[in-house]
Amino acid sequence: MASSIQPENIELTRQNQSDVNRSAKYMTAIVVAHLLVNIAHGLAHRELQVGLDPPASMFVIVVVLVCPLLALALVWSAKRRLGLILLSLSMFGSLLFGLYHHFLVASPDHVRLQPASAWGIAFVLTAYGLPITEAIGAYLGVHFLWIARRTSSKAVKT
Repeated sequence: MASSIQPENIELTRQNQSDVNRSAKYMTAIVVAHLLVNIAHGLAHRELQVGLDPPASMFVIVVVLVCPLLALALVWSAKRRLGLILLSLSMFGSLLFGLYHHFLVASPDHVRLQPASAWGIAFVLTAYGLPITEAIGAYLGVHFLWIARRTSSKAVKT
């Protein structure tokens, strides 16, 4: 009976653990950055009295705020793959939502309609910061999913 502990398997386990830790750390950084930009953007919305309709508000609460935090918790758990998928989807959905509302459709939420005040500038800067963090978050989620897929296929071949 051959032992299942082979040097190749130990190295793959170490590599996989390293990828897990690295992905979790990167995900933590981007989710925290996204949350901080969202908080500042939300404050600017409130101060400028730029409201959202109920469906848009629900989307923001669930997809933009809660899903990345839930994804982060999953990335640090045994459900890492599910967390990466949820993060990628929520960040991509947030990116599309923000681009549409802040840059495409003419509404009180558009960046060009904000006043030249401190809160108006905060609104505009955070409106530009959100798609940056969301694009990075979506990319990192897909990137680490790709690495996990590649690593697991190597382990299967061994």
